[in-house]
Amino acid sequence: MALIHDLQAELLNEDKSGGFVLLKLKFLASKLGADVLDDWVQHEIEGYPSDISVPEYRNTAITYTGTFADIAKQLNNIPIPSYLIEEYAGDQWTKYDIRSSLSLIDQQMKEKGDSKFGIDASNLALLLHGKIYGGMAIIKITSNIDIGSFLNIQHTVRARALDFVLKLEKEVPSVADIEVGGEVTNVSAADIATVTHLTQQDIHGGVTNITATGDIIALLVSVAKGDAAGVVEALQSEGLPVAEANELAAIVEAEEPGNPADPMGSGAKDWLQDRLKKGTAEAWSIGKPVLQKLITEAIKQYYGL
Repeated sequence: MALIHDLQAELLNEDKSGGFVLLKLKFLASKLGADVLDDWVQHEIEGYPSDISVPEYRNTAITYTGTFADIAKQLNNIPIPSYLIEEYAGDQWTKYDIRSSLSLIDQQMKEKGDSKFGIDASNLALLLHGKIYGGMAIIKITSNIDIGSFLNIQHTVRARALDFVLKLEKEVPSVADIEVGGEVTNVSAADIATVTHLTQQDIHGGVTNITATGDIIALLVSVAKGDAAGVVEALQSEGLPVAEANELAAIVEAEEPGNPADPMGSGAKDWLQDRLKKGTAEAWSIGKPVLQKLITEAIKQYYGL
């Protein structure tokens, strides 16, 4: 069975661990030379390092209840307003990034069932001491992360992966030739560009719109006039390394624009030709036609042409 069809079947099978299915998607990504897709799969399989921003579906909130007491009375399981926690301790106690691997989340959901998830809130009790109810000591603080946050991760990863492989089969028919242990499949630059586009749209939910059919490529980016940071953001969103994006933005900022049909100045043209000759477009999993169109559109909007 073609790997793409095997993936589709397993993504629809709730009994299959999401983490296990992603291993197959990782194999497919490597065969396609899709570094942008591979990064997402790798983080979902292994977890997100502290220096990497998590996708929005992994952002959640933490709520708290507390037990307070003084010499005369005790208040049990009283909700503590998030506003007060953020005022006295900071929003790092109310906003939480779920960085665990998908496999660990799957396992925790099986083991905990309806049990609650939370974090160690002992330090928070010290930060809030005497600030919630005047004259009452904090005996205990209990944190709670809604189990729905973990269910949402499981569902979102499966849904995005399924959307991706369904569209991939339709837009890159040659993907059906990829099998485990099969012959190496040649992937064209246009196919890599399509994979990158689908990854941005269906996996990352990006706002840049690229469609590739044969030699016809249409691309829309959003860069405000004179916004060099916007140029960097647009280039990064499509796979350029941050150092390269910053270098090109600095060149564009320093030189005069061309015309609407040819907006690049001589410095930007030299920079682009140098990268195309070195094959870095393919190394960035973008493809030469997409890279050229992306840069042209970003520069055009930066100059307001």
